[in-house]
Amino acid sequence: MLGHHRFALVDLETTGGQASQDHIMEAAVRVIGGDVDLEWQSLIDPLCSVPSFIQGLTGISNSMLRGKPRFSDVQETLWSYLDGAILVAHNARFDAGFLRANFARYGRDYRPRVLCTLKLARTLYPDWPKHGLEAICARIGFYSEVHHRAMADVDAMKAFLDYARADKGEAVFNFEVGLLLDLPVLPPSIRQADIDAIPCEPGIYRLLGEAGELLYLGGARSLQEQVLSHFENATGDSKAAKLARRVDAVQWQILAGELSAGLHLSAALRHEKPLLQRRAKALGKPCCVRFITEDSGELQLRLRSGLPANIAQTGELVGLFRERKHAKTRIRELAKEHQLCLRRLAVLVEGELCECGACALTAEGAGESAVASAADFAARVKAAFAGYLYTPWPFAEPVLIHEDNGAGFSECHLVYDWRHFGSFRWNAERGQLLELSGSAEPLDLAAARRICEQTQEFRYEHYRLLRAFQHNLKWQPLSQFTATIGDEYTA
Repeated sequence: MLGHHRFALVDLETTGGQASQDHIMEAAVRVIGGDVDLEWQSLIDPLCSVPSFIQGLTGISNSMLRGKPRFSDVQETLWSYLDGAILVAHNARFDAGFLRANFARYGRDYRPRVLCTLKLARTLYPDWPKHGLEAICARIGFYSEVHHRAMADVDAMKAFLDYARADKGEAVFNFEVGLLLDLPVLPPSIRQADIDAIPCEPGIYRLLGEAGELLYLGGARSLQEQVLSHFENATGDSKAAKLARRVDAVQWQILAGELSAGLHLSAALRHEKPLLQRRAKALGKPCCVRFITEDSGELQLRLRSGLPANIAQTGELVGLFRERKHAKTRIRELAKEHQLCLRRLAVLVEGELCECGACALTAEGAGESAVASAADFAARVKAAFAGYLYTPWPFAEPVLIHEDNGAGFSECHLVYDWRHFGSFRWNAERGQLLELSGSAEPLDLAAARRICEQTQEFRYEHYRLLRAFQHNLKWQPLSQFTATIGDEYTA
């Protein structure tokens, strides 16, 4: 069971259910794992009378406990079995709570990693009607002469673990145990050799289900690291755990770099629909915030979809956001951060009040002196939105952006006015751009220029991606490309 880890299977019998006021009257532990198999048990004098209900449930009477060691007498021995081991118990919160409270009285801070066999049974066998220890024993055919005695219940837990490992298989069993323990584990159908075979290069990857269905589609700087992160972050009933449970295979494609991975991923997500991946609501037209100066000189905001058609000619100042909801949220966040008046920005909805300092002072009778001038207010608004202002296309023509992964794979991305028109390999001998898939006709530079004259929708995700790499990669206008062709561009 998860190889090198040690597990301490524990059961306690107590005088009641409250760790703060009740006492341990029997403890049993069996330590397994790492070539270790040890066990210890003892009745413990709780220094109080055992309630009749508990006596009837466990069969432990007051007379049986008289003269037995106290917890103070056994705590050193019990600690030697538990220290450094994963605590395994049925309804483990109960046992962990009692052990923590009792050890704390002797200066020991007991906070182990915990595996609850009740949760494990519910996870592995959700169709079983009951998951109590007695019901599990009946289900798996394990019979004991006594119940609600510490070592008998430890033996029952061990029997269940052995049964589940044999029934579900080592891979599935270890995977589910690992999830419950928040340990990094691979999906049952993925071996470490499969992970080792994934390159540490930029690219895109697909996580597939048992029938070959697409579960997840992603891009990465390092394919191996990113794929592995899906499984390392899988815990309990998280989305990552649900994905990991269904993954049966991984496919990947090496690309020239992070920009290439982002562009290819964007294109793939428009045509493929991963089953366990939430897709962005606004994959095309962004929400643009226009800065409108009224006749009074006041600067106000207006939200609209997409970029203004004539923005290249007018040079209009606009803020750009991925969608309308994002724009509205950020407007209020920026207004609060920079003390901008939402009323003056004309973005208040009916019934909403502005909480800026100027409105507060005006409400208190401070008068017009509390209100900033139109020019000062406009300057503060533009400064607040500086990080979201649309940057005009910095070239007079299309460009080829060269990207190389450092391992012999390079691409040229054809881009104009922040629109992506394709990614290619450059064949210097033929003077042509070759599409990676080889499905399209090769392009010379004149044909590439003509393609960029075609109407292409502005995509927010491409704009943000290209802006992020504007100063990190070589951007070459098509008119200059032929003069600098060298080995660095050759496929």
